[in-house]
Amino acid sequence: MVSKIAKTRKISKDRVGKIRKTKSKILIAVEGNNKTEKIYFNNFDDGKKDYSITIARGNDTDPLKLVKSLAKEIKKLELDLSNDDMAFCVFDIDIDSNKSKIIKEALELAKELKIQTITSTPCIELWFLLHYKYTTANLSNDEVIRRLKKYYPKYEKNVNIFPEINKNVQKAIESAKKLEKYQIDNNKKIGTIEANPNTEMYKIVEYLTKR
Repeated sequence: MVSKIAKTRKISKDRVGKIRKTKSKILIAVEGNNKTEKIYFNNFDDGKKDYSITIARGNDTDPLKLVKSLAKEIKKLELDLSNDDMAFCVFDIDIDSNKSKIIKEALELAKELKIQTITSTPCIELWFLLHYKYTTANLSNDEVIRRLKKYYPKYEKNVNIFPEINKNVQKAIESAKKLEKYQIDNNKKIGTIEANPNTEMYKIVEYLTKR
């Protein structure tokens, strides 16, 4: 009986070079049960990028607890932050001076854990507003939303504003950078209630759009 000899399939060097690279993992933690940020960031994950976005579980509103919860999620999902994976912690500074100590501790811990922090003073809606209008006025959360509604009347929490504003994203990025410089030039520390208004959202958006 003639034995059958299994043929070993040879993979050419060209084929090896074409093997698809594993997508990098991007983990984003946002505050509380508010879906505004979650909805916004999910718009970037269209399946065509070299990364996949996961919104971290949990509903912490305390920035320090948010960072700690994110650290656990990083370990659970086995992210390699020393390589190509990234973890972002996105939270509002608000204008509550009682949160200052907690925010400082959260920023320090995040830096130690190689977690990128993205703060907005007073709130993330400032980032949305900068797609339409640049301002250096000291604002409350309600005032930011009131101004935003002048340009986007149907804005509410949990609405998907991305399709409407993304056409102006470059304007928002430039305005956010300009605003950050304005605050620094006036000796205001980014990530504090004194640096009002300011948003670091441009950092994560630039990262996601340029990948």
